[in-house]
Amino acid sequence: MTCRTLATMLVFLLAGIPLPARPADARNLLPLGVLMQASGAHFKAAKASAGATVYDGDGLSTEAEGALQFRGSAALLYLPGSSGVTLLGLPMGTQAQLQTGTVVFSTAKAVAMEILADGAFIRPLADGPTVAQVTIVGPKELQIRARRGALQFAYAGETEKIAEGGSYRIVLDPPEATPPFPQRIPTKAGRESKKYKIIAIVAIGWATEWGFHEIFESSARP
Repeated sequence: MTCRTLATMLVFLLAGIPLPARPADARNLLPLGVLMQASGAHFKAAKASAGATVYDGDGLSTEAEGALQFRGSAALLYLPGSSGVTLLGLPMGTQAQLQTGTVVFSTAKAVAMEILADGAFIRPLADGPTVAQVTIVGPKELQIRARRGALQFAYAGETEKIAEGGSYRIVLDPPEATPPFPQRIPTKAGRESKKYKIIAIVAIGWATEWGFHEIFESSARP
């Protein structure tokens, strides 16, 4: 039997052998970063602890009095109590899908961190030290604070710049027949669109002084 005949038979034999299927959770093989600190926190279904590696698609959450800090390749993320996110890998960074509560992030690269909350995207406007806080207040209602650096807010094809030092309350998809925007805290004049209402707020409380200090100081380090 010639070598050519053997090669032809081998091709036909291999064609009938099914290739192993890719694991359903194959994306979770991509590491995104590590947990730097964890107290009263959960990593997927288990108790979170410092040093644990976080993978693409993993969920992080905190109890009422808990706190958690995650460090990615070029960004730092902090969760105060009663908060939860799912982390997904981006081509050059991480997307944090906020399900409940508050997330604080720090980065020096615009592509390194993106927050997705109720269909709205919040990311740094440009490269440079950026520290910001995003909170889900209620259904279709967010609060955003740009502590350091400007942000870009995007929703339903519209974008808005949030200047450094700005604090905003945003209602998504407001009904057309709603009365004037409810004033629960002192506000300044803001902007409205058909897809959201945004009002500049005099002040938004920071998640915690500890969280602010940790993430702000980290952003200042080289």
